[in-house]
Amino acid sequence: MTARRSNDPQWREFEKLIARIEADAGPQGIVIKSPDRIRCKLTGRLREVDATIRTKVGTAEMLITIECRRRTKVQDVTWLEQLATKRSSIGADHTIAVSHSGFSPEAETVAQRLGITLRRIADVQAQDLNPLLGLDVVIFWHKRCVCTGVGIRTYRPDEGDVRPEPDGIDYVLPSDTDLSAPVFHGEGGSSWSINSIWHEVQNSLDPYAEIEKAAPPITRTARIRYPGTVTIDTLDGPARLGFVFLSTAMWIEPEFVTIEEARKIRYNGDGDVGIQRVEFSSARTEDWRISIQAPADATSVDDLRIGGNWPNSDDG
Repeated sequence: MTARRSNDPQWREFEKLIARIEADAGPQGIVIKSPDRIRCKLTGRLREVDATIRTKVGTAEMLITIECRRRTKVQDVTWLEQLATKRSSIGADHTIAVSHSGFSPEAETVAQRLGITLRRIADVQAQDLNPLLGLDVVIFWHKRCVCTGVGIRTYRPDEGDVRPEPDGIDYVLPSDTDLSAPVFHGEGGSSWSINSIWHEVQNSLDPYAEIEKAAPPITRTARIRYPGTVTIDTLDGPARLGFVFLSTAMWIEPEFVTIEEARKIRYNGDGDVGIQRVEFSSARTEDWRISIQAPADATSVDDLRIGGNWPNSDDG
């Protein structure tokens, strides 16, 4: 992989897509890594490959490399000869070459002699999909919030275990306060922001509990106690902090991704039926996706492979 390719997000996404397809097409227990670095047996240096598949055949370990090209020109013999040399030098058992533009007839002939498996990838239309993949829409649910106010109660050494209510604050921070600014200062020179407090609240509590999806925003206030060793920056200088009352409006909103918006893919070799895949991806949150994959001629739901990347049920 060249430096230009490794810095190209579209090219990297293309390589990761191929890795996801191969992972879902393979048996349980295979390990896919993209990209990967393998030590050359000739020079001792690490060589980068677009992806690897590690699996077992009986008791033997097998290493398969995947190399991808997302170019407009049909791929020729030269690239395959380079891949065969690279495979030999890193000790891989097999190589899969994937091209977005296909291969020349000469390359297809040479691939058989070199023992390289060729794969083509192309976009397809919704009407061309196997009916088993005909999911109309996927809904991603996103947690959203807006800080509506930060109340401050200064430290009172005689309060003991008093738990004041939000109306017991001394003042409210200005609405234009930078939520990322380190306005709180603790012992040892530590500092943190309002956003840091919000992250702590989310880690220790469940502020979105019982908030219904697609419902209007609900405002909740978290009360955080401090022992008098923390100060906050004010217009009159540092003040010892007793409590922070963090009020936040929260809601859970949907993002609809239709089959027309989803990525629809055909992945096949020369003459085989191949695989079809549909990926529904969130446009709001990076790397959230749900995928459905099956052989193009599948007739049973048992042939479906469903995967993706999304928060677990506890995180929404």
